Amino acid sequence: MNRYRCIMGLMVGLMVFCGSTREGIAQSMLADETLASVAMAESAVADAKAAIKRGKELVGLIPEDSPMLPEVAQMLKQVSMNWKLAVESIENANESAAKIASTASQELADDYALLAKVNSTVAVSGADVVEIGMAYVEAVATDNTESLDIIRIAMKDALSGASQVKASCDKVKKLISQKYSK
Repeated sequence: MNRYRCIMGLMVGLMVFCGSTREGIAQSMLADETLASVAMAESAVADAKAAIKRGKELVGLIPEDSPMLPEVAQMLKQVSMNWKLAVESIENANESAAKIASTASQELADDYALLAKVNSTVAVSGADVVEIGMAYVEAVATDNTESLDIIRIAMKDALSGASQVKASCDKVKKLISQKYSK
């Protein structure tokens, strides 16, 4: 019984010392979950950055008279657009995640967490497009033409998915914005 009281006393003391309330603990847990989501997205963006670095080296291996060059250029255009989107989204995710712990209410913390998570998802989908595009560049550069059709299909699917994810993210942002503009 004394051990139980001692442990409970330590826990209460720790909560008081930390200034934690139930809402504060919930916000802390929410921040941790959100940071994990953002970290996963940051990893995907880092992988995409590495793929871009490899891709830059491989582009130089493609002959200037290659009949694949126009398609490579189109692929690189998609890669560039999605890279910008991934970087912007990961920045937005980090901004939203950083605001969770300092918000005044649980509802606002939940909304920041949601914004961070949807932006993380957009970053991951953009990073996926980048990696697939760079796989296409690699296949052309190494004359691995048998895999090009598969990569084209994967790219089409990734672009479609990224577009849907971005549209969903925009809807969430709009709904949250409307919620606080009333």
